[in-house]
Amino acid sequence: MAGTRININFEATAARQSLAGLLSAIQNPAPLLEELGEYTLGSTRDRFKTQTAPDGSAWAALQPWYKREKRRNKERILTLNGFLRSQLVWQMVGERTVEVGSNLVHAAIHQFGGVIRPRAGKLLMFRGHVAKSVEIPARPYLGLSKEDERELVERTLDWLRTT
Repeated sequence: MAGTRININFEATAARQSLAGLLSAIQNPAPLLEELGEYTLGSTRDRFKTQTAPDGSAWAALQPWYKREKRRNKERILTLNGFLRSQLVWQMVGERTVEVGSNLVHAAIHQFGGVIRPRAGKLLMFRGHVAKSVEIPARPYLGLSKEDERELVERTLDWLRTT
């Protein structure tokens, strides 16, 4: 080839160092998972303020009889004393998974809904309300909103950029 030439030299040292750091970080994602767990826990607790599911829909209203009999926080759904919200936790499961949830006995029925029936006898009695059964509507508080998903991706990308 006659004429002008362009020489390109590729220095791989910096690229190798960056890739080695990235590989090391990926092999130990615990710091990232801790950050994602804390974020998700905070976002989940915020749902008790907005009284909305991860998809943005409002939680089902309280039954009128329950609202009348409720001793405190009459306008707050899923909040009598605040135990459900305060007992939410995140935890590492293995080396590559983080979970957010609650081990309270009543946590699942509020998330998924269900029917409560008497264990013994024919009737349930709760604060003056007597019934053969009580249906609890699903009021999802666990899960990721679209905003949560975007935030988790952004935090992951930031973490990868700084490793």
